[in-house]
Amino acid sequence: MQCRDFREVADSYLSDELLVETNHDVIAHLETCADCRRELAARRELRTILRTSFAKAEELQIPHEFASRLHSELRAAATSRAMLLNILPRTWMIAAGVMVALTLGAIAVWQRQRVQINSEIADNRQPQSNAAVKSPDVKARPGEVAVDTNAILARLSELASGDHRDCAIGHRLPDRPIPLEEAGRKYDRAYLDLTKAVMSHRDDFDEAIELVMAHACVFRGQWFGHIVVRHRGRLVSLLVTRLEDSSGIATAKEKLPKDSAAQVIACSTAGGFQISCFRTAQHGVFVVSDLEEGENLALARRLAPSLYEHITHAEQVT
Repeated sequence: MQCRDFREVADSYLSDELLVETNHDVIAHLETCADCRRELAARRELRTILRTSFAKAEELQIPHEFASRLHSELRAAATSRAMLLNILPRTWMIAAGVMVALTLGAIAVWQRQRVQINSEIADNRQPQSNAAVKSPDVKARPGEVAVDTNAILARLSELASGDHRDCAIGHRLPDRPIPLEEAGRKYDRAYLDLTKAVMSHRDDFDEAIELVMAHACVFRGQWFGHIVVRHRGRLVSLLVTRLEDSSGIATAKEKLPKDSAAQVIACSTAGGFQISCFRTAQHGVFVVSDLEEGENLALARRLAPSLYEHITHAEQVT
């Protein structure tokens, strides 16, 4: 991409209106062109100024008289509707009362079932309903609660796709990322030396793997160890996160196959990205890119052995 091409799409890039491929071209150009980075920063600042000025402009504020008149008209319309409801046929009112009663009854039944399930979970028993709480093929140890790991992996794979889009490509996360080593000391030992585990075997690949950035970031409340590489001209995110369900309960530890590469699967496609994943006892690992599914899966399987060994060691130390 040339500077002229960048200026034509800069505003669309800021508005997140470009295709994924064009986004990649823009990011690649910005990495090597200081002039265009300054141009992009100036346009972003101009947008902020215009937005603020528009919101504060006195001539654009709603007049008090208009607001009062609108309030009166809406109140009159609501009063008319209430009068209309008062003259509806009696059968309609009876039917509405029956529906309300049925709804309240259903809510009461659901609340009783929920109390029963929560009580059973607290006693480390398998609930009689709500199969999603405990999967038949997952056994919990004493003091642990087993959960459906496959469901958690599916949820986390969507978050991994969003983190790849907003962090690796868009650079627009609301919370600033922090260094992996700092996150490793504070939150998760698996993040310590994670970059080394990913890049230690890059010379074994037929095509180059170039490190772009490495950090820990939060996407929608979930911490990820996030390493971005460039492979075959594409940005690829490798993301490591703890396996937890939506309530924050860690999954029960399971005996996993020793062949880590065999565990890697093409787990989903989300947001136009291919997602391959595998798990350790306590972590999920996701490889996200817009490579072809087979290429993304092959890359994940090549990286899996060193990552599996590194993360498993960190879990044992913890």
